[in-house]
Amino acid sequence: MRRPDWCSTSIIPTYALECRSVSSARCPPDPPPAPGRGRRYAPVVLVPHLLALGLYGLATALALAPFAGLRPAPRALTLGAPLSGATAHVVGVAQVTPVGVAPVLSILALFLVLLQIVSERVFRASAVALFTGPLATGLVGLALLIGLGPGAAPSGGGNAWFILHVTLSVLGLALLALAFITAALYLLQFRELKSKRFGQVFRLFPPLERLDRLNHVALVAGFPALTLGVLLALGYAVRYAGGMHVDPAQIVWGSFTWVVLGSAVWMRVVRHWAGRRAAFASIAGFVAVVLVYLALKLAEPGTQRFL
Repeated sequence: MRRPDWCSTSIIPTYALECRSVSSARCPPDPPPAPGRGRRYAPVVLVPHLLALGLYGLATALALAPFAGLRPAPRALTLGAPLSGATAHVVGVAQVTPVGVAPVLSILALFLVLLQIVSERVFRASAVALFTGPLATGLVGLALLIGLGPGAAPSGGGNAWFILHVTLSVLGLALLALAFITAALYLLQFRELKSKRFGQVFRLFPPLERLDRLNHVALVAGFPALTLGVLLALGYAVRYAGGMHVDPAQIVWGSFTWVVLGSAVWMRVVRHWAGRRAAFASIAGFVAVVLVYLALKLAEPGTQRFL
């Protein structure tokens, strides 16, 4: 749509999220771009994400190979593929501002792969890759489809504060996802043992005690990370965003996720839940968090904000 001749617009650069431009006259708003049109990727963003996507897909194939009757890949390769992908992924993530659905999905995928590497290296829980591999691959692909690119930075002084808030919050969510994954693996292994079917699951999955321990560590580490992320969000809103003007959906989902993760930690640490009870609690909590997010996102769709 062409602007009338009497309409002139002056753009005042600003980093404030609420303000993008100031018009010198009552000009009609610009029409929204057509879907898929005008999406441009900087090579420094696109290439690392494509490399990460390919390497994550390779890592997923290596993790699934033994269940397809193929020979298990060497441990150096099962660690090297996701580690190389994460290295390229870090380069791509460093070029984008963590505002919107696509950047946050990309960061979440990166954390899932890093947690997969730690789980395999420290806990010898290579079966975690059966979930984290496909999930990370899908999240990176979805982020590329939605559109990744350098975004508008948060207000100058709060840039580092805002990035730290997003990083810690997504890390807490990734650890909750890891707790869900280990809980699912625990229940699958438990069913194999109970039915006395000593097949691929029994041979390739970690022992129940190790899975239970990893679930415990993921929950205990995730709660303080998410708590710090929530506190930084409150501080950022007060200090740099002109008061406590926060979208209600963000408050609802952030508070709900914090309560769910805190409840899971309370059950494990205070109530001393373990084994199947803790596994069911982790799965129920993660599913509830995802369903609440989807419900809130459907109520207010859009990709400019994560919520």
